Amino acid sequence: MWSTIENTFGRLFAVSGGVLLLFGRSVADVRICRRDLGRLLGQMNAIGVHTFPLAVMIGLFTGMIFALNMGLPLRDYGAQNNIGGILGVALVRELAPVFTAFILAARVGAAITAELGTMAVSDEIDSLRVLGIRPTRYLATPRIVASLVMNPILTTYSCAAGMLGGALLAQTYLGVGPSTYWEHLFRVMDLKEINTGLTKALVFGGLYSSICVYYGLTTTGGAQGVGRSTTRAVVASLTSILVADFLLTRALFG
Repeated sequence: MWSTIENTFGRLFAVSGGVLLLFGRSVADVRICRRDLGRLLGQMNAIGVHTFPLAVMIGLFTGMIFALNMGLPLRDYGAQNNIGGILGVALVRELAPVFTAFILAARVGAAITAELGTMAVSDEIDSLRVLGIRPTRYLATPRIVASLVMNPILTTYSCAAGMLGGALLAQTYLGVGPSTYWEHLFRVMDLKEINTGLTKALVFGGLYSSICVYYGLTTTGGAQGVGRSTTRAVVASLTSILVADFLLTRALFG
């Protein structure tokens, strides 16, 4: 039993250290990456532009679902006019950053791990080393930097879509007019709330991208190994996002 626990924590610390080291090297290579903007822009397109419709759609329905579930109980007490402020804070602080990071970890992170894992098991990464090209600079840095840039942007659009969805549902089902909805929303919204959401989005983008790149670069075992690495990367990314969300919330509002 103790050996199992020891091995589990040993792997956890090894992976955590590898991910942090990879992230540090990638950030250090940002100045070099600027010389080849093509790969960076390509990753930003794959991560941001291709995920934009999905992020907006999920944000829209998240706002509508939250407004419906919170608005109906509030209507029983005659407090449905407050739904705008409650929904706005929930979206900016928690719902939009977390759900957007989940979408990107599942869609983009899995693709990153599978792509790099396939390169690893087919010895393409070793070929880069033979040519004197560091895999972290050529493969990791564009993906991690693109995630750091695009995740806050997608979170912002997802949050805006959620607010619009909440406004639509509030007017349709709760009888709350647009002016009342937006007045209560902007009354409780301040710069601290916005900074909190963007900070979380930035941290989450660095987390899932670094984890997925790490698992991809360290893949072994052929096609089965690629599948295992992809599954582990997504699970680790989603778990780390939730843990980081708790720690950030505790630090910012505790």
